[in-house]
Amino acid sequence: MLNQIPLRPDVKTRKFIENSTHAGFYKCWTCGSCDGGCPINIVPNSLRPQKIVRLAYIGLLDELLALPEIWYCLTCRRCNRVCPNQIKIYDIINFARKETVNRHMITEGAVTRYKKIFGMFQRVRWHVVSCCLKGEPVNMSEEKWNQWLTTPVKPTTSKITHAGLTKSKILQNNAEKTNFRLCFTCGECSSACPIVYERSVFDPQAIIRMLNLGLEEELLASPSIWLCLGCERCSDACSQNVKGHQIIKDLQNLAISKGAVDSDFPHCLEQAEKLIYPRFFAEIDSIFGFNVNHSGTGN
Repeated sequence: MLNQIPLRPDVKTRKFIENSTHAGFYKCWTCGSCDGGCPINIVPNSLRPQKIVRLAYIGLLDELLALPEIWYCLTCRRCNRVCPNQIKIYDIINFARKETVNRHMITEGAVTRYKKIFGMFQRVRWHVVSCCLKGEPVNMSEEKWNQWLTTPVKPTTSKITHAGLTKSKILQNNAEKTNFRLCFTCGECSSACPIVYERSVFDPQAIIRMLNLGLEEELLASPSIWLCLGCERCSDACSQNVKGHQIIKDLQNLAISKGAVDSDFPHCLEQAEKLIYPRFFAEIDSIFGFNVNHSGTGN
């Protein structure tokens, strides 16, 4: 049996990370709630927030900064929200990203290209949902991937025949809970949302506005309501206490109950996302020069 050398934390580096982030990672008891709450983690071995916390706690800063996973993060902060000890895991990731630029490990030009591809990837997600809604198989050929990535989604136009309350009794009954009638389209929700790139793809402000105009049927048929990450950042940002994330969740549930989508649609969508996320990771790897083998992780 080989002798094992115990790993001793680098206290000085650990203190530097904690003072820079105030993340409270020393409170982690490795319960795994962050891993379970991460939307990226539906693809095995892609992003484990718990690993990032442990690297910070041990003080392995070089290893943390070299981790490709810090760039796979969608910045939804669901890991922060689900942590029972309120550890700010995203703050560690954000710190690590900035440090890679400060130390010239990553160029600002690469970060700019990364932000662009991140936004364009939401188009791909929209098209994947559209395929699933139609019951079509998701074709992830190179040609289809590039087409979806580079072609903007055409906005849906609807004739507004009346303005007033939504027709659904379910949503009307939930109006006090979600406060959607209080929205005055200030845009706080969209500014806080991590995946807003084009209004035609996903925009919580547009969804809430359509709901207030009575365009419920258009929403139930739209791929956009299925792009929400459920991170609740739109709700946290709203000064009117409008619960954007709950509105979209109610629309999803209503789409299922009214038969606008099949009951197994969420499962089919999850399986489809397992195909596209590895392609997204590969795009990021190409931008930053990471050498990662994503075979066996969904592609």
